[in-house]
Amino acid sequence: MARSVYFFLTITFLFSTITTKSAFTAPINSNVALPVEKGGLVFRSQMRWIKSSDDPTSQNRERDVIIQPNVLLYGATENLALFAIFPYLFRTRKFPDPETGKRINQKQNGPGDLSLIARYTAFTMHLRSGELKIAPLVGLKIPTGDEDLRPITSGSYDFEFGAVTTASLNNKRHKLVGDAVYRINTEADNFEKGDSLTYDFSFHHRIFPWNVPEGVLKNFVQLVAESNGVFAKRNSIKGITDKNSGGHILFVAPGIQTKVSRFIVESSFQIPVIQDLNGKQIEPDFAWTVGIIINFFK
Repeated sequence: MARSVYFFLTITFLFSTITTKSAFTAPINSNVALPVEKGGLVFRSQMRWIKSSDDPTSQNRERDVIIQPNVLLYGATENLALFAIFPYLFRTRKFPDPETGKRINQKQNGPGDLSLIARYTAFTMHLRSGELKIAPLVGLKIPTGDEDLRPITSGSYDFEFGAVTTASLNNKRHKLVGDAVYRINTEADNFEKGDSLTYDFSFHHRIFPWNVPEGVLKNFVQLVAESNGVFAKRNSIKGITDKNSGGHILFVAPGIQTKVSRFIVESSFQIPVIQDLNGKQIEPDFAWTVGIIINFFK
């Protein structure tokens, strides 16, 4: 786990961010790479459905989780971006009653944990096709989530750090974006969620317009290919390690983003290609995301 953390954070800091003022490129399944200019305000809202029914036990358990992450991003200065991410959660679980054996269909919903993040562009180098930027970030997760939705929510104050990576190629028609974020979780109410490392890489290919004249790119259509992964340590309850928690999962995800003026409509379909989960956890079948980004420039 530690080696994976050092590897991905090292790669992220070495290559960091290349972007342009007119470009609005960010992964669909990650929020920390969203761009914003000084004085600008960006709002992203998504609906992400995660379907899980691959149960390694004979109980035929199923789980559907819909996460609605709402992101507010403000460009405090030319280099400093401030994030507030406030999700709302819907969860449905199907499992047999241990006493009667009858099928239980349990539905729960409520707010998730609020995340506050600061991203600072510490280094900028101008290149022929764009800019090279190094943008580390730090964050704090506040326990605003419903305790009935654990372990999605944690009930604790948690800390995170990482960095963002982007590269512009071929006059900004092709872009590479990457980020890595490590979260240090603390204990609350005898529950401690395992520390985690999330990492995302994406390739963006603009198919319209083919060439961009001088000035702001107001409208575009681009295809997106992503990989989204997470390493997580096991959770613990009352000091006892939960063997059926944590592990590594990696998704690949084709997607599309369409920009019209200040609005971007996006969709992505995630397919799991690595599922190295600990114990007898239900494995996800797929995840589907649809969303909108509204860009309020100064």
